[in-house]
Amino acid sequence: MKTLEYNKFMNKLMSTDLNTCSLSYAFALKLEYLLLCSDLSLFEFALAINLNYSYLNDLLRSKKHISLNKIECICKALHVDVIELFDFTPLITIKEKK
Repeated sequence: MKTLEYNKFMNKLMSTDLNTCSLSYAFALKLEYLLLCSDLSLFEFALAINLNYSYLNDLLRSKKHISLNKIECICKALHVDVIELFDFTPLITIKEKK
């Protein structure tokens, strides 16, 4: 896992109440987590799902919303099921361990 990005992610996760944050924010956190676990850079990932890099950046900051078609593309690129993408249990588990 990429150390600098992981530390930023952990800071963001630890300061977030997953019970009250918006779905788009929780989705962005989960997507960021999955990207950190993958071997793809943001640029490579944006190319893989045919999404503009700046739009992806906005999505990860929960400033943009995404279509169901793009969610399907994300799942294929990351080799995860849609249910896994929306399963926030791993984030809760990570947070509880800290």
